[in-house]
Amino acid sequence: MSDLETQIAADYGVEIDVTDTEIDEPWNTDRGGVDAINAVSEGTGRIVAWLGLALMLVLAADVFSRQLFNDSISWANDMAYFLYSIHFVIGAAFTLKRSGHIRTDFVYRNWSAKRQALTDAIVYGLMFIPALALALWIATDKGIASFNIREKVITSTSGLPLWVLKVALAVGLFLWLLQSISELVKSIRTARSGEWQ
Repeated sequence: MSDLETQIAADYGVEIDVTDTEIDEPWNTDRGGVDAINAVSEGTGRIVAWLGLALMLVLAADVFSRQLFNDSISWANDMAYFLYSIHFVIGAAFTLKRSGHIRTDFVYRNWSAKRQALTDAIVYGLMFIPALALALWIATDKGIASFNIREKVITSTSGLPLWVLKVALAVGLFLWLLQSISELVKSIRTARSGEWQ
């Protein structure tokens, strides 16, 4: 628990059980791995975070258009899907770096750092990274094909370039794969040393 959390709890007269505060949480940021990859994940995550603001503005414009003019903006729904999808796939590496993905840790958190790291290394090395590599291979093939024909959305009148989403998926999977490699390196180092960096 951070000093700020302790201070806030004290300000409100809340007693805190500090017996669990010594549990090492490997999902804290900047605790190992490959620094260059971590920096790329952090940077791309901060950039695509701004798409959340753009998404909000598009949806707000559509709501105002419906209320004021009784008519929807024709491209707003598709643009919202585009912005959210790109935000999601490009931000996955950032989320992995920050350990923001859903994790069931009620057993894991009580293990030693060495056992946690060994488990992570096995999962990343044997399951996660190979699955991401396969997904990246397929997404890259589809993204290139879509880009080559300049594929557009045909399910609505917006005509937005669908190839952008398919290319963004390949880029996002590539970034996610890189961050997974960084997490694997962190896990292997910790399995050897017995404690999180």
